[in-house]
Amino acid sequence: MEKNLQRLYVEEDISLADFKEHRAQLEAERSRLRTTVDGVRQNQHLIKADFEVALELATQLDFLYNNGNFDQRRLLCETVLKRIYVEDGRITKTEFNAPFAIIARANGSGTVPSGGAEGIRTTLVNPLFLQQRYNH
Repeated sequence: MEKNLQRLYVEEDISLADFKEHRAQLEAERSRLRTTVDGVRQNQHLIKADFEVALELATQLDFLYNNGNFDQRRLLCETVLKRIYVEDGRITKTEFNAPFAIIARANGSGTVPSGGAEGIRTTLVNPLFLQQRYNH
């Protein structure tokens, strides 16, 4: 991107002021990305642990919901769900919080190759779970 910007300046397609402004924007974006990558690297073990907890929670979602009281069910929904879209009293779309969105997208077959205790194949949270459960 920066080489294209330099080429534009050399070929006089942009002014020196525009070149400096765009270069400063690129440097700021590069710095922001570097900071993000460094943060992920430093917290990688925590991110992995959070994902593993979320995966375990997703594999136990039906059990936890069925056996929970109202407050536990509400907390479970708040943890897993980001947004629910309702039209005419029916859930039409769900958005999941991270990392549950990744888990739900990986649920194309309804199972994961290795998940749960001892790598046992387990059913994952299904994006249609809520529609099936709440749209009687």
